[in-house]
Amino acid sequence: MLFRRILGDRTGRVVRLCLAVAWLGSSIAYAQRYEVTPLVGYRLGGTAELEQAGLPNFKVHLVDSINFGVAGGVHFDAGDECEGCNLIEFRWLRQDTHFTPKNNPLLAVTPSSLSSFRPAVVLDHYLADFTHEFNVPDFPYVRPFVTFTLGASYLSAPASATTRFVFGFGSGVKIFPKHNWGVRIQAEYLPTVLNAQLQTLVCASGCFVILNGGLLNQFNVTIGPSFRF
Repeated sequence: MLFRRILGDRTGRVVRLCLAVAWLGSSIAYAQRYEVTPLVGYRLGGTAELEQAGLPNFKVHLVDSINFGVAGGVHFDAGDECEGCNLIEFRWLRQDTHFTPKNNPLLAVTPSSLSSFRPAVVLDHYLADFTHEFNVPDFPYVRPFVTFTLGASYLSAPASATTRFVFGFGSGVKIFPKHNWGVRIQAEYLPTVLNAQLQTLVCASGCFVILNGGLLNQFNVTIGPSFRF
């Protein structure tokens, strides 16, 4: 319980830091124009290696699933290039999924144990996005964009929970048929860094732990209505 409480406090600090970054951007913005976007999408990928005492190591895969969230931030000018082309944004995303064995690797586990090995996993991403939009003179209501992301992922498994560093980059397009509302479509690479600290995933006749090091590679596609004010 204490371990979970510490991790929860750490996640709270990450959320407050991301909000502070968004607020700082709004305070120095030359042309303040705010944007809020509810998001829904599909996240793919994510493979980790597990170990348990007395068994060969094996890999598990995060099952592709729907994720949802919300983004909010402020636009500001990019010099003489265009008005309001830059955006500092805070974004929260949640994925409810589970791990499943990959490539039939559990040589020492009974078939009944293998069929029940589907531990649930919840990933909450708390992200600070730095976005640049491009003007398309012939289509003023269409704005392609690129995004660089930094943040944290709170990974909650049946036996433990932990916070990990996340980075990413992506691109997309915003279509605004009206000045104050439109649609945002985005695709991105969003890996989670697994550091040297082992995490217990699930315990059943022994505990399975995620091995240290490497990236939990994931790709994310989202869409949602954007509102500017």
